[in-house]
Amino acid sequence: MDKPVGSLPLKKTNVFLVVLFTIITAGIYLSFWFLRRRKAFRESTINSYIPFKWWTVFAVYLILSFLINLIGGVFLTPYGETVIESINLILTYYFIGLLYYSIFRVKDVIEYHYSETDIKSVWLVLFHVWYLQFKINRLEEN
Repeated sequence: MDKPVGSLPLKKTNVFLVVLFTIITAGIYLSFWFLRRRKAFRESTINSYIPFKWWTVFAVYLILSFLINLIGGVFLTPYGETVIESINLILTYYFIGLLYYSIFRVKDVIEYHYSETDIKSVWLVLFHVWYLQFKINRLEEN
């Protein structure tokens, strides 16, 4: 069975805006980046599992965490703030693991559909979604 070359409908987005939205939203945008491209990755013929349900959970968690950190000092005792900070620290490691697991699955999908694409793992580790979006934009241009 031949692999479909260039048949993956990926959305082109300005990389500067992706970086800006990630910084402004304190990482919440990363969840939405994956969730907005869910349909394209699910339609892929390669079986590379990307956990979109977990991205939904983390989107909700990140929004709630942002709000609690923003106004939590008004409602929480010092003990409550410490507990929330501990939970945030633990879940941050899960979020980073999910991020890197997912970007390498996306890398597999893109390289399967666009065989001429060479996505460097070093740049992927350093710039995650930003580098993927850069590569996706280059795919659209070609």
